[in-house]
Amino acid sequence: MPNINFCRTYPLSEDYEGIKKRATPKLGKYLDQCLYPNLITFNDADRSVTFKSERLIPTASTSRPRIMLLFSNPHPYSVHQGMFLSQNTKGRENLFWPTMREAKWICTEEENPNPKKLAEICVQVKYDGPFELIFYCYYAFPTADPKDIRKIFGKDYFNQFIEPKAVGEFSKTIQETSVKAVVTFNKEIFNIVSQDQTENYIQRLKEGELIKSQIKGINRYTPIFLTFPTGWRFDKEYRKFRKASLETIETDICQESKKSAKNNT
Repeated sequence: MPNINFCRTYPLSEDYEGIKKRATPKLGKYLDQCLYPNLITFNDADRSVTFKSERLIPTASTSRPRIMLLFSNPHPYSVHQGMFLSQNTKGRENLFWPTMREAKWICTEEENPNPKKLAEICVQVKYDGPFELIFYCYYAFPTADPKDIRKIFGKDYFNQFIEPKAVGEFSKTIQETSVKAVVTFNKEIFNIVSQDQTENYIQRLKEGELIKSQIKGINRYTPIFLTFPTGWRFDKEYRKFRKASLETIETDICQESKKSAKNNT
């Protein structure tokens, strides 16, 4: 079985006590080493925090365009289970997966496989779909709410350490994996990494608009698209809207790929 988890350590030095104090109520049970061993550990001796995160880059190579699915940061429970967007603590499937199936971006022989099996399927690209998919979190630290990262670490530590590290690793991954495009499910992350900014995007997506920009700060053109959040269901026809958005993105990517292939012949 592939392991998509990796470990990181943040040195906290003089910020250690404050960060640990703020983290306790935000992270709650996920600090319990009996329930979640080595998930998030505060190290009093060297005043640091060590944690598990997740990143999935396929080991197989196909003829499909390689696309990055960009998320804000991991959920602790998904990291613990070994796969992005795993079932919640009540065993309910994340809405992300039915959307991907309905849009035919990820179709597997086995219906609703367990997290570790799904990780294996995605690492080895053993699914039908138009793309070869990378799963990537912009921020590595796991929280139940992305906004909690800033609340836990504080503005100064976040701006001076976490944000620069996120920018560097993201740019490096884009370059090294040669992705053709990026699709994100988070407006804040879209606004951080793209050349253009967007607001009030949900209604625009419902009306069928393609929200598209390009990644800033890298030396080649890489488009980025914004779609509905992974848990968005605030419309009686939410399934139709989510599916249609991914289909619109797929059409644009495939058209660009055909143009690129024609220009290179």
